[in-house]
Amino acid sequence: MEQENAKPKRKWLYYLILAVCVLLLVAATVLTVYFVTNSGSETLEAPPADEGNEPSGNLPPTGGEDEPGEPSGGEDTVRFVNPVENASYTVEYNVIYANETLGWIYRHKAVDFDAKAGTEVVCMADGKIESISYSEETGNVVIVDHGDNLKTLYRFVEPDSTLKEGATVKKGQRLGEVAAAYGIEHKDGEHLHLEIQLNGDNVDPSAYLDGEYNEK
Repeated sequence: MEQENAKPKRKWLYYLILAVCVLLLVAATVLTVYFVTNSGSETLEAPPADEGNEPSGNLPPTGGEDEPGEPSGGEDTVRFVNPVENASYTVEYNVIYANETLGWIYRHKAVDFDAKAGTEVVCMADGKIESISYSEETGNVVIVDHGDNLKTLYRFVEPDSTLKEGATVKKGQRLGEVAAAYGIEHKDGEHLHLEIQLNGDNVDPSAYLDGEYNEK
């Protein structure tokens, strides 16, 4: 008789434990939902655009900056002149150049003007003579610093005897004259080799020239 009375007591105990577990599960679920739904309430909104904050992401520039390698100045400002008069360049910038003297093939980071020996070479813009160097192998070189990290380099020239390093030069001022063909390009004919460097890198001189390209 006692065993039969014990069975109903155990049955109710199981029900009680099960009910407690269900209540705890419901309570945990309610608390979880509450905290999740309210966790985003402290998120700050994006600051207004007029507070000097720059937009994020890879947005294109809004303009107003000169592209590298292009001359500055307004339409009425002629800042650059051609280094030789009435001469066209016969070797373009960044082409694969075959050096007839050395038999080498390389990338040409300059333009070459087809000009006879004795042709006057002038400074393309106001600046200061950075260096004058002489070489029977690689050609005499005059480098002019124009400021704003812009330089012009003139190779295969006979520098004017009055030209001095550090001297100020004006646009159109005589630097010297085209030399007779010699050195590492003596089989390539008489010409002026012109380089333009911006921020230490060679750029296309044609952006600064009025002359046109004419194939040899």
